[in-house]
Amino acid sequence: MNVWIVATIVLLALASPTRLSIQPWTGSEFQTTSSAAAKYRLEVSGKPKALVHLQARGVASGWLAAFCTPKFCSPQRVETSLPSSGQAVFQFELIRESSSAPKETGATIDGPDGASVSVPFAHRE
Repeated sequence: MNVWIVATIVLLALASPTRLSIQPWTGSEFQTTSSAAAKYRLEVSGKPKALVHLQARGVASGWLAAFCTPKFCSPQRVETSLPSSGQAVFQFELIRESSSAPKETGATIDGPDGASVSVPFAHRE
């Protein structure tokens, strides 16, 4: 393969903006998470070693959004450095904390470079 083509591909990969995707959680339960939460798989990809700030917004009053790993859960926002692979996975949770809270909420997760993803509505009694 031409050296220029390879160099262009590498530069495009390094300059690529942050991407966020959300799916239902299908993995093992983390010890740091709530059993009552609606759980999602949040995939973050971008420039390797980049510092990434994520924030949840649009969460109904009485609900808590949390970004979780096997070691910690961070309410409403998290800051992390992407590993050398350029990809990180969080268990994103929506937790109904109050019986007077609406029974449904969604959220939007905002990241760097204008990246955002809408979280499907969670329903809890």
